[in-house]
Amino acid sequence: MANNSNQYKSGFDSIGGLPSEQQAQAYQDEQARVWDKLDQLIHEVFEQNEKGKELIGVWEKALIMSPTVTAHSTQFQAGIEEGKKEFIRNIYLTINKVQGE
Repeated sequence: MANNSNQYKSGFDSIGGLPSEQQAQAYQDEQARVWDKLDQLIHEVFEQNEKGKELIGVWEKALIMSPTVTAHSTQFQAGIEEGKKEFIRNIYLTINKVQGE
């Protein structure tokens, strides 16, 4: 049986090939716009809004006062606590990014 690559059909043929460079760039550009919009919204909610400022302040104080690891913590629990703190840090990092700091 001859193997003729021109006649070989794959189940993936109907999906299409890899995106063109132009399609890939358009997708990346759209994703960048989405992330920029999210950054702006985070800044607006937590920096330009008094209730947002109050909320992030409460979260920050609560998380600073809670230990990441205690004598009876599991690695999973420690990871959850650190994830909470990282969430707040990321909000502050985003605010600083939008403000150009």
